[in-house]
Amino acid sequence: MECLRCNEKMIQANLRGDAVGTAVYLTNKKKGILETEKRSTVGCYVCPKCGYVELNADNAKKLILDFD
Repeated sequence: MECLRCNEKMIQANLRGDAVGTAVYLTNKKKGILETEKRSTVGCYVCPKCGYVELNADNAKKLILDFD
C-alpha cells in the first residue's frame, strides 16, 4: 500500500487503546438491546516518511445489517 500524500510504501502498525492487549474494532448494530452487534477488526498502516496514518476495516462486510 502506498501513502496517499507522498507515495512512500506504508508499513503495517498496531493501533492500541489505553488497556493493554485490547483490540480496536468497528461496530454496527440495529436499535434495540436484544439486537446483535456486528464487528470488524481494524488494520492500521503508517507512512514512515510523512507520518500519514490510514485505517481499514479488515472485514467490512461483517458490518452489514440485515433488515427483514
